[in-house]
Amino acid sequence: MKKIILGVSSSIAAYKACDLTRLFVKAGYSVWCVLTQNATHLVTPLSLEVLSGNPVYTDQWARDRREMGHIALKDDAALMAVVPATANAIGKFANGIADDLLSTTFLSVACPVVIAPAMNPNMWAHRAVRANIERLAGWGVRIVSPAEGLVACGDEGTGKLADIDTIFQECVNAIGR
Repeated sequence: MKKIILGVSSSIAAYKACDLTRLFVKAGYSVWCVLTQNATHLVTPLSLEVLSGNPVYTDQWARDRREMGHIALKDDAALMAVVPATANAIGKFANGIADDLLSTTFLSVACPVVIAPAMNPNMWAHRAVRANIERLAGWGVRIVSPAEGLVACGDEGTGKLADIDTIFQECVNAIGR
């Protein structure tokens, strides 16, 4: 059974990580979720633990002290997917900042990485975010571009999380490559 690390950052679209987890499990993958502390305000670790059947990680210091908790998840991972990926998470990844479990895990994996951004359209269009996305893509990170539409705050434009089926298929393709 192939292992997927599913990172969840604090976009309002975080609840869609539950649907993605179900698709992965149904397809026979082992899903290990990493939530940022802020993401836990939007989707509960318990929900993802029940859906994945595995412990959910939120704190790099809360693990068994016999393992190196901040990098232990990387072992045997076939894929890391970050869904949704906020501007903050993307900025950390692109600039090598490792100040939480999700960003540390990103820096430690040797498997393919898929990122599905979700944020306000003005944030998505900002030069800093665009530069960070270009940097990550240049490193081989697969970006599932956000969709156009109405976002949670009422603004309209590109920034809405891509369709979960599209994200799932890109992840499966990345594992197969």
